[in-house]
Amino acid sequence: MTLSRQLPLDIKLRPDATFANYIGEAGRRLQAMHGVVFLWGEPGSGRSHLLQAACHEANHSGNTSIYLTELAGHAPALIERLESFDLVCIDDIDALAGVEEWETALFHLINSVRDAGKTLILSAASRANTLGVRLPDLKSRLIAAGQVVTDHLTDDEKLMVLRERARREGFAIPDEVCRFILSRSSRDMSSLLALMDKLEVETLRQQKKVTIPFVKQVLGMS
Repeated sequence: MTLSRQLPLDIKLRPDATFANYIGEAGRRLQAMHGVVFLWGEPGSGRSHLLQAACHEANHSGNTSIYLTELAGHAPALIERLESFDLVCIDDIDALAGVEEWETALFHLINSVRDAGKTLILSAASRANTLGVRLPDLKSRLIAAGQVVTDHLTDDEKLMVLRERARREGFAIPDEVCRFILSRSSRDMSSLLALMDKLEVETLRQQKKVTIPFVKQVLGMS
């Protein structure tokens, strides 16, 4: 049975953030790992998607999980005793690097999760050894953790993601429109998916098909 424990930053999972919807090898590698895992990759490369996918999978298996992000500015006591969950996912720990109290809290969490035989996935935008962590014991724990790096998608793979996203949301997007979007917008997946969300809203509101003129109008492109 899923443990119900509310924390101030326990983020609601995106229903579409699943391993089935992730293009690349990082999802399969992450699924095979247990214990302490360090997931890294550039912003917009799917780290948040993968962490939430891991939580979805744990929940569907009857295990307990929690996904936390944007911890900077909050008290480190927030992550005490999280080893009670089967899976703990903490996103963007870059923001906590160099903050003594947070580094100490993360070190203790790693030890507690490991001793309890549970799984902890920490994510950041860079390798563990370049993260700027000052606490030597924490740095060594992160370097020793199982390492997973996100995938660099080709344009064709990004097109697959955009088409699948549109299909799930109930509208069609031709390849030429996808290629136009790729050529005229930020190419990281988080920006592209945010753009798709906007197109979804506007197709419903305006009851129009997704064409290049429609994309230009919605996104204010010339």
